[in-house]
Amino acid sequence: MARTAAGEGLAARLEALEAVATEILGHLDLEATLLSVINAAVDLLGADIAGIMLVEEDGVLRMRACRGHRTVHSARLVARPGQGVAGKVFESAEPWRVDDYVAEPSISDHFRDIVEREGTRSALGAPMTVRGDVIGTVMAWSRRPGAFSAADEDVLIGLGKLAAIAIENARLYETERRAVETLEEANRRLEEQYGVLQRATTVHERLTDLVLAGGTLSDLLSTVATHLGGEAAVLDSDLAPLAMTAGAEPVAARARGQLDRRRRLTDPEAAGSALLEPAGKWPDWMLIRPVAAGGDRLGHLCVTLQHRPESLDPVIVEQAAIACALELTKQRAVLDAHSRVRSDFLWDLLDGNVPDDAEAMVRARYLGYAFPLKLRVALISVDGFTAWVQESGAEARSVHDRWSAIVRGAERLAGQHTSARPLAARRGSIIALVVPCGAGRGTEEAAAGDGAAGDVAGPRALLGGVVAGLRQAHPDLRFAAGMSACCPLVGDLRQAASQAASALASLADLPAGEAVALFDDLGVVRFLLAPGDRKEVSGFARAVLGPVLDYDARHSGELVDTIDAYLAADCSLVKAADRLGIHPKTVRYRLDRAERLAGRDFSRQQDRFEAQLAITIIRALSLTPSADG
Repeated sequence: MARTAAGEGLAARLEALEAVATEILGHLDLEATLLSVINAAVDLLGADIAGIMLVEEDGVLRMRACRGHRTVHSARLVARPGQGVAGKVFESAEPWRVDDYVAEPSISDHFRDIVEREGTRSALGAPMTVRGDVIGTVMAWSRRPGAFSAADEDVLIGLGKLAAIAIENARLYETERRAVETLEEANRRLEEQYGVLQRATTVHERLTDLVLAGGTLSDLLSTVATHLGGEAAVLDSDLAPLAMTAGAEPVAARARGQLDRRRRLTDPEAAGSALLEPAGKWPDWMLIRPVAAGGDRLGHLCVTLQHRPESLDPVIVEQAAIACALELTKQRAVLDAHSRVRSDFLWDLLDGNVPDDAEAMVRARYLGYAFPLKLRVALISVDGFTAWVQESGAEARSVHDRWSAIVRGAERLAGQHTSARPLAARRGSIIALVVPCGAGRGTEEAAAGDGAAGDVAGPRALLGGVVAGLRQAHPDLRFAAGMSACCPLVGDLRQAASQAASALASLADLPAGEAVALFDDLGVVRFLLAPGDRKEVSGFARAVLGPVLDYDARHSGELVDTIDAYLAADCSLVKAADRLGIHPKTVRYRLDRAERLAGRDFSRQQDRFEAQLAITIIRALSLTPSADG
């Protein structure tokens, strides 16, 4: 009967062990596996406490799962090889049993303290081994001495083997699961990156197509704004707006303020990239990128977003900045080429290298200029530029850009005084400027050209405005200008250029601060500075007394003779009246009319002198009234 009971007990244990094995091996989750093992240890061995300790990377055993303990110290149990029952199992890779802790001398004081707190008296441990290496121990404790038998040891050894297999499977499964998750995450990121690259490629192709198809900066900005859902603007190197989307004025203002502060606080040539967060009255994020080509700073691209920039957003802005650089470079190349052609044409006129008037007109129309039939030539000197280059260390591109800005400024300022488009070009430190004779007066008068030959108020106002505007824009430079008399459009403008140069040279003898001179103002001095031919001499006479000569022709008058007699009589009305055989009051009446027509005052020595010389020329050349007189 005893054998039968023992056999039945063994069979029951084997059956229970088989069920436990099935449950343990059915788990792929590590924590579930550990829980199944310690539950089996408690159930099969009748243990009060059961636990699993696993070997960690630092080579110590640490409790990973525990059941039946009373103190937290048991759940946090750590053992090194040889320490306590678990340490001896780990060290020897063999099962280890203690029937009574009280009588066991090998238990350290530290573990004895835990034993006393838990009230345990006996313990049993078995190794968990995988391919000859101990990966942990299965532990069972009882609060009764001698609670575990040799049969219990066999059961725990079996549990240890099953646990080792289950733990290894769970770890392999966890490794595989993590590998799958890693691959899935990598695949997801690749798909996202592919989407980013595909979208970036689409934007890049769109921007490139716009540039190649002749799209404007506004077209580029509209494309960027559409893809990013914000507004966009391009500022030039001086932070002035070049182009912007419909609602981008605040964008340009915020970017200009930010970039201006950075220039003042750091290097003016700083990279210019920035990410601005929403702040105060600015609700949007902003990306700022430099627009540059070949190391030359062309401007800044500023784009707003209603969300924090994502991975693709900076890429799109960078691509847009490159497209803007291409467009600005193309524009600059066209402007430079046009400027060279325009400059060559103007200086060919001033050097007398255009064969005839017809070619001058054709070349002017090709450049988009409608030259007036009467014009003036101005020469503007620029001093201090070389000193600026030396002090600033400016590179060739910066020097070219500043000269271009000065020439464009001269054209723009002159254009404010005339309806016709001025023409300007530079050679060395001299800027040549061609304007209509009527420039500086009313639009209708300017379109018709000069009226009276001596009408110089308009041209003087134009030239003074140009010089004043250039001085304001470039306070470190010095500007002076001389302007020719009114002359007809011809292919050879050498005489006009010579007159302008004479007027400019005359400034050296004028009071300090004078920066503008007209050839018309030089009087007889002009013949000393630039001796003229018959046409120039007759032109002077007509400039002084042309309206008087025309009046005499229309009214059979004797105004010119009266002036001549008055001057010959040393400005005596009585002596002049005797010479002419008329009453002195008649002489006075005729002189008053002549003064009004000529715009002269014969009480002034200069006007009397020029009138006398003009009459001498009229007599010597037998001048007749002008065709329209």
